Amino acid sequence: MTLPASSATVAAGDVIATHTVASKEYQVVMRADDSGHIEGSIPTYSWWTPASTSGASKLFADLFNASGSGKIIEISGIWAIPKSDVAVTGVIAVPIGLYRTSAVGTGGTSHTYNGGSASSAHVITPWDTNNPSLPAQVTARANPTGGATIAALFWEQYLFTEETNAATYVGAFINLLPELPGMQRITLNEGQGLLIKEGPTASPIGSFSFLTQFTMV
Repeated sequence: MTLPASSATVAAGDVIATHTVASKEYQVVMRADDSGHIEGSIPTYSWWTPASTSGASKLFADLFNASGSGKIIEISGIWAIPKSDVAVTGVIAVPIGLYRTSAVGTGGTSHTYNGGSASSAHVITPWDTNNPSLPAQVTARANPTGGATIAALFWEQYLFTEETNAATYVGAFINLLPELPGMQRITLNEGQGLLIKEGPTASPIGSFSFLTQFTMV
């Protein structure tokens, strides 16, 4: 990273950073996001749920921010990754819905924090190991068997799993969340969660992993 080359003193006596380009001094600024953090410094985490076979109305995963956490979670990206190293015969899309929940999920496999040694692990990983650890009230489950009470639908999308279909590979690189300049993120306040759930598919086929990126303040 290139650091500012010099500085200047403003009328109030404060020092501002400047940088010289073509013999001229330009003020250097750092942008902050709506959380008040300098852009690029807000604690960020990835949530990985390993491949799981699709099934009608299946609960793939849930993330919950229980009361007492003292934190707000913002979801900035969700990617569905079809497992394509095994041949499948499905030719129709699988509906994947995103929901806000009002209760924590039960059963399934709880996440491991900042661990795991293979893609079969269910993990939440800080992007910087200096990030605060998750409070005990922030939990995630892969393949929950109950709970995760749906409070509201965000939307549903349709994804392919057949390994020779180009849409299967392209879809893995597409954020399931819309990305528009300046738009608000999905926000999980205390007592709220996110559920990834398959629709009532008639004949589901294939498996999906999910990668979610979120920030916590």
